[in-house]
Amino acid sequence: MAVKYLPSGVNMRLSKEQVEKISKIILDNLKTKELIVFKVKEEVVLNRAVEIFLKDLKAEDELDREVEEIIKGHAKEIEAGRMDYRKMFNLIKAKLVKERNIVL
Repeated sequence: MAVKYLPSGVNMRLSKEQVEKISKIILDNLKTKELIVFKVKEEVVLNRAVEIFLKDLKAEDELDREVEEIIKGHAKEIEAGRMDYRKMFNLIKAKLVKERNIVL
């Protein structure tokens, strides 16, 4: 019996369009509050912000996949109900984040 951890079709990730919209809102708010001064075209700054945002999301996805691989070694305990998948996932992820000084 295969272990199914998350309901099929669940996707908590942001789309590129959502990332672009969020980044634009942030930059617009910083500009409106005069907390940022653009030395290059705003479009260049926006593109860079989106690039960084997407890179961070990708890094977190990779970390999540690594945690999934670690958890696979405990599939029998999870299936038997001796371990809670979500709790174990969060504990392993938190440990890796701390060990690697990752900011999420």
